[in-house]
Amino acid sequence: MIFGFWYFKFAGHHVRLDASRVPDDFWGITFSKKYAEELGLDWRETYLALLDEMKIRNIRIPVYWDDIERMKDSFSFDEYDWMLAEGSKRNAHFILAVGRRLPRWPECHQPDWTKSFSTDALTSEQLAMVSATIQHFAQVPSIRYWQLENEFFFRWFGLCPKPDVELLKKEIALLKAYDQRPLILTDSGELNSWRQAAQYSDMLGITIYRVVWNNYFGYFRWPWPGLLYRAKALWVGKSPENAIVAELQAEPWPANFKKNDQISRDEYLKSFSVKQMETNSEIARRTGFRQAYFWGAEWWYWLKLHGDATIWQAAREIISTAHEE
Repeated sequence: MIFGFWYFKFAGHHVRLDASRVPDDFWGITFSKKYAEELGLDWRETYLALLDEMKIRNIRIPVYWDDIERMKDSFSFDEYDWMLAEGSKRNAHFILAVGRRLPRWPECHQPDWTKSFSTDALTSEQLAMVSATIQHFAQVPSIRYWQLENEFFFRWFGLCPKPDVELLKKEIALLKAYDQRPLILTDSGELNSWRQAAQYSDMLGITIYRVVWNNYFGYFRWPWPGLLYRAKALWVGKSPENAIVAELQAEPWPANFKKNDQISRDEYLKSFSVKQMETNSEIARRTGFRQAYFWGAEWWYWLKLHGDATIWQAAREIISTAHEE
């Protein structure tokens, strides 16, 4: 009853961002080439705007299987090489996410040519792709962390098979054979225990979504304070120094599964606003985790190009706190 009272009375409150206490090198973004294209953006232009206007210096990049191996056994990493090269010129650092299950819907991004494959054949192709990708990028010094799969143990979300721990172990063995930089595994911040992700990783990455929508409850707010995420990380054996917010909500969660380029300003304000962005940022800061990566930077740019620069400007102000001398 006490929890219910607190949830309904205070869940919608906003906390004030204490920018002066944001550690240097704290903020980053996830950049999805695929999502930028879905929004109708020139993904290269968007990426450079985030580097040069937003001054982003920490970037998580998912390397989509259906991008790099469009034909069986024919790999092309040119687009991702370009992203890493442009970021490296500006002293950016990267989390490179590799695997079948990666950020953005439908979560699993295997090429069309694999659709008729048996489970064993698909597994073999997946391991070959992971190996080829790691070997290709292993000599890039600006990669700070590797990520294998995305929310691998969060089985309720995405058009993906059930998690196969033995397959993940094989991917981890491949990674460690080629590169000793830390491995991140991610998990849902609110809807999973984190135990398995913590067990198999060097660094734990979690998501924070404050305002979401579903068929049963409509819009609702998660009320968890930053301290709770920190305590949960310690509970699964990860110190705050060995944890990051891999996805910090910085875009709307539209009702009825609409896309963010299909909703009005009034609709997006139901789940996201400048004030909500500041609140989410402060919650992330209060976790005490090593870093936090905003989710939705491509949408900020789309919104700006469509005449609404409020979120872009708010994000730039927040991110600039980690670049001040």
